[in-house]
Amino acid sequence: MTPALSVRDLTVSFKGRGGTEHTAVEGLSFSLAPGEVLGLVGESGSGKSTAGLAAMGLHDPARTRVSGSVLVGGEEVVGAPDSAVRALRGSRIAMVFQDALAALSPFHTVGAQLAEAYRVHAAAAGAGRRRADAREKALAMLERVGIPAARARDYPHRFSGGMRQRVMIAMALINSPDVVVADEPTTALDARVQRQVLDLLAELREESGTAVLLITHDVGVVAGTCDRMLVMRGGRGLEEGPTRKLLNDAAHPYTRALIGAAPTLHTVPGTRLPTIDAPVPAQAGESGGAGRGPFTVTAGPIAAASAGARQGLSAATASCPAVESGGAGPAAAVASPIRRPLAEVVDLHVEFGGRRSGRSRRGAVHAVRGVSLHIGAGETLGLVGESGSGKSTTARVLAGLQRPTSGDVRFDGRDISRAAADTRLRRELSRDVQLVFQDPYASLNPRRTVEEIVTTPLRVHTALGRAERRARAAELLEQVGLRAGDLPRYPHEFSGGQRQRIGMARALALRPRLIVADEPVSALDVSVQAQVLNLLMDLRDELGLSLLFVSHDLAVVRHFCDRVAVMRTGRVVESGPRDEVFGDPKAPYTRELLAATM
Repeated sequence: MTPALSVRDLTVSFKGRGGTEHTAVEGLSFSLAPGEVLGLVGESGSGKSTAGLAAMGLHDPARTRVSGSVLVGGEEVVGAPDSAVRALRGSRIAMVFQDALAALSPFHTVGAQLAEAYRVHAAAAGAGRRRADAREKALAMLERVGIPAARARDYPHRFSGGMRQRVMIAMALINSPDVVVADEPTTALDARVQRQVLDLLAELREESGTAVLLITHDVGVVAGTCDRMLVMRGGRGLEEGPTRKLLNDAAHPYTRALIGAAPTLHTVPGTRLPTIDAPVPAQAGESGGAGRGPFTVTAGPIAAASAGARQGLSAATASCPAVESGGAGPAAAVASPIRRPLAEVVDLHVEFGGRRSGRSRRGAVHAVRGVSLHIGAGETLGLVGESGSGKSTTARVLAGLQRPTSGDVRFDGRDISRAAADTRLRRELSRDVQLVFQDPYASLNPRRTVEEIVTTPLRVHTALGRAERRARAAELLEQVGLRAGDLPRYPHEFSGGQRQRIGMARALALRPRLIVADEPVSALDVSVQAQVLNLLMDLRDELGLSLLFVSHDLAVVRHFCDRVAVMRTGRVVESGPRDEVFGDPKAPYTRELLAATM
């Protein structure tokens, strides 16, 4: 039987300045049988997406050198004329991109885009299709992926993330291709929506016999979806085999470490996650992509040097007298067996838009409805829910960045409900409450050095001189597992996990009592996620920090948090100690979320 997709000795190099080249994929070989699902697994920079784009023939020949062989149904892609490759795309091989919002045109309705994909690829194949036929096919595909045909006239921005991804799947399958390349199709989706999208892909594969190359860094997705998996690192294939065999008895230590780095609903909560210590970050002008250096599997967060820095934490922070803690010190918070509420919201309501009419707003969107929560000193509260449930809005209210419509918001007994509108109160609150944002790329100013980023809170809130601020920044970097030598570098010179560490160093600069972490690991690979979670556990224990940990990943929340609150459509539907919520959930919605995660 002819493979649906055959890749042999594929090498992809990107051309740089001065004639230099960076090899992203080197000597990769695999095949995909009709109707089979192969999971291409690895960390960011491993070459997964580059290989997928090469299979589609989407690399720019002016900037990329591609060698080897890619056969789609026996037809060669590498070196083929553009006309031949265009004829293959859509009709024989199609792609589902990670960011559906960016992949879909914002200027055309989803129905028009589906119909166009049907017509264009038919024209490339030499067959004519009427507009009426194309529209009828587009409506049928929308219905097949669970979207009412009436939504065909809507634009992409009016769809949720999961619905946009369904549109992408419909577009990929509208011409019944032999192969679908799905590049991280569920990475940005909640657990329940992720399960719906994966189930849909499985159903359509059963119906049409389409082979799927599923590119992902999520081993859990592969476990429930793929027949075989191929693990990549540094542009090379390390290990390939049946999914069940590799998950239970992988031969390569990197594969075992990658599988073990992701917490599950069966991982013992609070234990250290095994991590893969990355090579030393590339210096300016060096390539930092593939990372072909040796690796070590450790139980610690990163380098041993950072552990020494953490041991000297108390002395380091004591040497910064101008930074006041604003209340009971970390030692008191850790030692006290009674956890009093440090931060709390009572009957919180937040509305957006609409027109005010008396005490209410007409046409307003109710983002948060009657939420009551509290966080004790030294405690970690996990706030769980799907996108749009009101998690981040609640977190922003506690951080003083969003003004509530009504309700009580208090920190250490003080009313902070007006902090978003009161500059003085917000500035005072920021000494005790800091944020770690979801996106480590967007949350750091690309024009500022690491030193400028980390020392900004010290410059604003303290009387420390420049030399003292620099010394404190160096201590903070070492505390989060980076080096003092990284101070003059810029954010683009770091990986995603390293950028998140920089954001954490900035948040810790003033020794806050509460950290609001809004999806701090959702954009990271599982191994980097393990490093960041281990580091957060270290910092929480050593500094006596309280944390509000916002996430849609139930396995991570179970592993990291003391108590859990589950939100849906702006309301808390269940809350309680971690073991109670996960062991004996009362709310049907909580049970549904847990079922989607398993």
